[in-house]
Amino acid sequence: MQASVAAPANETLMKSLGFGIERIGLPAVRWPVGVLLLLLAFSAVCALGLPRLKTDHSLSELFASNTVDFEHYRTMSARFPTSEFDVLVVIESENLMQPDTLEHIRSLHLDLQLADAVEGIISIFSMRQPPDENGYPAPLLPTKLPRGEEFEALAKRVVDHPLIGGKLLSRPDGKSQLTLIILSLKQDVVWKQGLSRSIGEIEEISRSVLEPVGLRVQLAGAPVMQLEIREAISKDRLTYNGTGFLVGMLICYAFFRRVKLVLITSLCPAFAVLWAMGLLGWADLRLNTFINVIPPLVMVISFTDAMHMVFSIRRRLTLGDDRFAAIRHAILTVGPACVLTSITTSIAFMSLTLTDSGMIRTFGIAAALATLLAFVTVIVLLPILVVLLFRNEKDFMETEQARHKAIRGLENVCTNFAYWIRAHYQLIAICGLSLLAIFSALHFQLEPRYRLSDQVPDNKQSIATSERLDLKLTGAHPVHIMMEWPKDKTVTDPDVIEALAATHTLIEKQSGVGNVWSVETLRRWLINAGENKPGALADYLKRLPEHLVQRFVAKDAPSALVTGRLPNLDAEDTVPVLRKLDASLDPLRAKYPEMTFIVTGLSAVSALRSSDMIRQLNRGLLYAIVVVILMIGIAFRSFKMMLLSILPNLFPIVAAGSLLLLTGGGLEYASVIALTVAFGIAVDDTIHFLSRLRHETVQTTSLQEGVTETISRIGPVLVLTTLVLIAGLSATAFSDLPSMRLFGSLFMTTLGAALVGDLLFLPAVILAARKLGLVKTAD
Repeated sequence: MQASVAAPANETLMKSLGFGIERIGLPAVRWPVGVLLLLLAFSAVCALGLPRLKTDHSLSELFASNTVDFEHYRTMSARFPTSEFDVLVVIESENLMQPDTLEHIRSLHLDLQLADAVEGIISIFSMRQPPDENGYPAPLLPTKLPRGEEFEALAKRVVDHPLIGGKLLSRPDGKSQLTLIILSLKQDVVWKQGLSRSIGEIEEISRSVLEPVGLRVQLAGAPVMQLEIREAISKDRLTYNGTGFLVGMLICYAFFRRVKLVLITSLCPAFAVLWAMGLLGWADLRLNTFINVIPPLVMVISFTDAMHMVFSIRRRLTLGDDRFAAIRHAILTVGPACVLTSITTSIAFMSLTLTDSGMIRTFGIAAALATLLAFVTVIVLLPILVVLLFRNEKDFMETEQARHKAIRGLENVCTNFAYWIRAHYQLIAICGLSLLAIFSALHFQLEPRYRLSDQVPDNKQSIATSERLDLKLTGAHPVHIMMEWPKDKTVTDPDVIEALAATHTLIEKQSGVGNVWSVETLRRWLINAGENKPGALADYLKRLPEHLVQRFVAKDAPSALVTGRLPNLDAEDTVPVLRKLDASLDPLRAKYPEMTFIVTGLSAVSALRSSDMIRQLNRGLLYAIVVVILMIGIAFRSFKMMLLSILPNLFPIVAAGSLLLLTGGGLEYASVIALTVAFGIAVDDTIHFLSRLRHETVQTTSLQEGVTETISRIGPVLVLTTLVLIAGLSATAFSDLPSMRLFGSLFMTTLGAALVGDLLFLPAVILAARKLGLVKTAD
């Protein structure tokens, strides 16, 4: 049986919103088995790419770019042991400075030296006394610790040591005392045996030595943060994506009451995720917080398109079409809207490439390609599944009435809702435009906000430990002044020492920076100990462990570091401190023109670059909105349609932004990317609504009837898809990652607001503008 009211093929092609691209699905109707075999072969190739997916271990990768700030950080990381590979072992006790307690900590120091991934170790047991008469600096803590008054004197010397007190050992406060062991990891070993095994060995050694004797031990530092992020990503990918997929299937079954229809709408997203992630594996892209968004993103896009196709096919089958005619009708009428939504969503994702971050640019490109893959999955695979699974159209028609009470009820609700809009469209249009203006004003008050700890699970040890370091040792996040001098000089030359001393003094006076140490720290200590003869500092540096000296002086470059520590603050609080610090170095730059003084470090780069990159992302979103609206006008070949699409496309973005502002939030990486992704999804609803309205106005002479029929037909699909997507995304509320929870909440808010914009405000605005001659025909 042929479709009774299908549009002629030539007219559909000439006026297709999808520029005829939707017709790639027609061969699947004619040769379903052959095309299916090709798809299965392609799926097998993609499946082989899944084991190649690996997780990125670098926190700095987010800020990797060709900017001067990151190049300075890269140079520093090549010359000095980078804090990005420093594990901080934090030990705390009420009776820390006791002989027996120190002996246990010494045992841990020695055991950690034997760990496979440990390259160097710094603790109170690494420190030395001033040189004796023979020039030998003996260990500060002797092999056998004294007792009684002699130990009390030793404890005072330990606390007063310039590299220990306030740096590796907190000052006594009457409550508890904290000491720090800094481990430098071997990067090649970490890459070879994995971060989990490397950190796991360190944690196991630490706990086995100290916990039996009642000492509290926790780990912090960038590698620990990265491991916790990776574990949270894996948990989210396996648990929450699966939960969301299952919830979506259950809701679909509650409405469709047919296993076959649920299977069709579910298999398309499953294959789309397989294809997208498999190709990412073959492309050797590393999993990170952003790439982890792609599986649910692909599921959302393909599920939405699949639902629109299934609703159209179901309707045509109930009207008496055979499955071939029903599929062809869906491809030629719903398919163009699916093409356009895929293009506009890809444009939204490509806006993410307008940033300096290589990681975000890669995510934008990968998400855009995944969006196009999701469309191909639906337009090609779904027709095959319908052809092969629905072989008895008569049986479908006979059982349809009994099975679809829920959908019929939803259709009736949408029809009544349409009549209510027709009766109050003027008031609704005024409310919609007023809310758009109010929410826009609120949205544009959002300011960039970034904190490194917000990227890390907030229920794990690294955040809690960093907070203890903030309290006891003035912060866990190092900031460095990298100083360089001419190659014909050394660190002990008088003018170099003078410049280092001046730099050290500047940081000490800088508000917001604490725990300062450098070669100048050692020089002052030696002078106080009476070692002020020429060459004393050079001799002392030669006798210290090499990995300790390299914390201050580069081995193969004329460069040294002056290091301070910052507490865990928002970028908006950290950047002024860094700017002021950099400006305070200008007199030194003028006094020593042959030397350079550079503020750098992971915390500095992340704070300085985050505000700029977040603003770049926000501008990219605005550009994407403009381009997408123009694209809608081009596809519909109508300036009026372009104007009509502004309110429903902008409303969900500014509504979510307003909620973010009113709840005390700001523009973070997760929030801007969530708004960008959600905009790409939300615009789909607008396109499908306008596409259906375009078809309905061809068959009716009244715009009011066309709007009513559009809401009646498209409303159930939009409501059901939004319900399924929000239910599936609600699982992100239980993520360990604050950024993922923020992403999910904003995404759900935007989807809900998009439904309001498309089913309430858009029809009302169309009816209010009908006197201008909008949408009288196919336009």
